Amino acid sequence: MSTLNTRKLVDRLHVLESVALVPRVASTNLVARRIVNECIESDLSLPQAIIIAREQFAGIGRNARTWSSPPGKGIYATTLLTVTPAELPLVPLQLANIVASFLQDEFGIDAGVKWPNDILVARQKIAGILIEARMNEDRAFTVIGTGINVEPVEHENRPNAISIRDVARRTFHGIDDATERFVLHLDRRLGERFDRERTLAEWRRFSIHQTGDRIDCILGDRTVSGAWAGIDEHGRALLRQDGETLAVSAGDLILA
Repeated sequence: MSTLNTRKLVDRLHVLESVALVPRVASTNLVARRIVNECIESDLSLPQAIIIAREQFAGIGRNARTWSSPPGKGIYATTLLTVTPAELPLVPLQLANIVASFLQDEFGIDAGVKWPNDILVARQKIAGILIEARMNEDRAFTVIGTGINVEPVEHENRPNAISIRDVARRTFHGIDDATERFVLHLDRRLGERFDRERTLAEWRRFSIHQTGDRIDCILGDRTVSGAWAGIDEHGRALLRQDGETLAVSAGDLILA
């Protein structure tokens, strides 16, 4: 039986205007995408809201990968958020910071970030983020999907996964407790004034990458290799290759 009271939770929020809790859905991102499309077509403001599913039967990650989302095992949520064009490039890094700090602050978990926003613990994945956006005049309507492993799951699609339960250093009381804590943490962090330099600095503190690390990066149908050289002011990954620096704005990094 659910102990998550969304009405009481909304009363404690400052940025997010509503919390929708659904028992089962194909994908929270798909639901959110339809809301964005309807708002743009009808010239409406985007509600600042979060959609949480108990279970997803067609959860997706980057590059249309399947994200296993069994009931009672994880936080499966999508946040609808309006940001400025200046903020948009750093939203992936900002959300990675929020999820990593949530795990650290609430559970004492030493979480790190693999560029741009995979959250790892001891090189095992504990959370993932998928962000989509549509421009609407001078605003960006963003769909921010977040999946966080709360309880252990044995699944062929999660060969290198770990959960909060596996590594938490502080007591928590199951999926509803973890979900409520996440929503409150997310809301608090979203209420902070956007600061580019602070976002970049925090991401660098959470980064698992070290200067000179050998990196392979999959860019569509090709792979480029180089040495990790940090991130630039736009949050792009910098790879040194044959004396030149390549700035990567989107891609999958493979750790050596």
